[in-house]
Amino acid sequence: MFAAADADVPAAGAAWIDFMMRRQRTGETVMKTLHALSTFALNFSPLLPINHCDLVLVHIVPVGDEVKFSDKPLKEVSPQLSVEVHVTQAGRILYNKLAALVQQYYNLSSTTVTGIPMKEEQNASSSANYDVELLHPAVAHEELKRQGGHAEGLIIASKEGLPTDTVTLKWCTPKSNLVELHHCTSCHRITPVDVNSRPSSCLTNFLLGGRAVMLEQPRKSGTKVISHMLASHGGEIFIHTLSICRSILEDPPSISEGSGGRVTDYRITDFGEFMKENRLAPISTVPSPENGLLAIQRAKKHIERMTRYWPMVISDTLIFNMRQQIEPLPTLIMKEKIDEDDVMECRKVIFNILGMESRNDPFPTSVTGSRGKGPKREEQYRQFWNELETLIRCYSETSPMHEKVLECLIDCKKPTEDSRTLPSPKRSADKAFAKDKVDASESEQSWKEFDKFQKMTERERQEMNYGSSSKLEATSHKIKKTGSEDTFGRPSTDTPNFLAMWTNCLNSTQSKMHEEFIGRAEHEGSGPAELYPHLKEENVGESVDNTSPKNSTNKL
Repeated sequence: MFAAADADVPAAGAAWIDFMMRRQRTGETVMKTLHALSTFALNFSPLLPINHCDLVLVHIVPVGDEVKFSDKPLKEVSPQLSVEVHVTQAGRILYNKLAALVQQYYNLSSTTVTGIPMKEEQNASSSANYDVELLHPAVAHEELKRQGGHAEGLIIASKEGLPTDTVTLKWCTPKSNLVELHHCTSCHRITPVDVNSRPSSCLTNFLLGGRAVMLEQPRKSGTKVISHMLASHGGEIFIHTLSICRSILEDPPSISEGSGGRVTDYRITDFGEFMKENRLAPISTVPSPENGLLAIQRAKKHIERMTRYWPMVISDTLIFNMRQQIEPLPTLIMKEKIDEDDVMECRKVIFNILGMESRNDPFPTSVTGSRGKGPKREEQYRQFWNELETLIRCYSETSPMHEKVLECLIDCKKPTEDSRTLPSPKRSADKAFAKDKVDASESEQSWKEFDKFQKMTERERQEMNYGSSSKLEATSHKIKKTGSEDTFGRPSTDTPNFLAMWTNCLNSTQSKMHEEFIGRAEHEGSGPAELYPHLKEENVGESVDNTSPKNSTNKL
């Protein structure tokens, strides 16, 4: 009955009783029988005593009769006995119930082979696709369980009416050459659920003839995945579980096959270096907790500190693309403790980047925008400073020394008074060039008007002078009316502009280079200084005493 080579292995059994139950039997008879069998087994060394027994009672009623009992779940009557009651009708329903119990107690799984092409029995010229459900040990599906998410339609309800689920695998083109080597992880015997059906017998005879059938997982798109193979060995049919994961001998997968989709510019090289720098070292003994933290807790704390700011894509970062210019700032700022020397090294890096920006040096790395054109140099430096501040702020609360690095960066980023008031050299040069161009055009226009005036008649000159005087009066009236505007029509302000500041600077510089004229030094007022005022006074006195034609002409 129950035999085993090793007497230390506990024995467990299941007793099956099929009968027309008229009255409920107690478990005393079964317990006495178990005790008698165990006593008998102790006297014979090849036999093992029964340590535990699951008693399964199947109450069968004729088809169409009313069921007066209900199923009873497994109940432990004693440490050596558990009782379970099932009620079912005879016929096909009884067969399905027994098949489900067999799967439960023998740890079996179901696989349905779909799309098997077979010729019709009545019409041999046509063929149809059939499905065959097979039973085998559940270990054959361990690889599918380890993968996690199953494909849509992989696990469905049993097509044979069993109250269990089945894994659907699609029939592939049969292989006649079994010499080919396949990476198999397990091999198990199979049996059809419906042994006497025509599709089951056709599949069995086909495999016993020496053919092998590959089974693939159902997929709507993408490459097919062959996970199992059916073949016969020594007159018995086996299902072979093939390895569907990548082998270490294969090339690494393409980055586009991952979950990132079309993103291909991952920092793969930097991530490899990151893994090398953060490997766990094996230990032979369990160390004592340091600072109240175990080794695994300190490792998690370290990896959290190293990944507070770690962009995954190359296009999302600037500072990690120019490590040569900013080292050792990223390495030092990620440390748990830094000293004054480390803070000084970080300040040197910040001052070095400030010098590059002040010299208007090109950016060390190229940044490409969405349309293929990189941003301007000023925009690149602005992005760099923002990202560098984000990196340092992530570690500023680690220690007071880390906070000093952040304070240095913030102080360097503060705009000075000169940078807020004075325009950039490029903008000043553009304004000076525009001013020279306007002056040249006005001078050219004046010469053209003078040539035109020389060719006019006396009457045309008088009309032109009259029109110019009227326009001058209207213009002066308009200027008096809108006195709050400057020469160019813009609102005048009391604050000095850059031109006034530059003029005052030139005047003060030139005044120190030579001795000032006496007339300009003694002049009072905002108008131009008049040269030789005593000559004008002498001329006025002579005109009063003796008026000459020459002086009259000069007055006109």
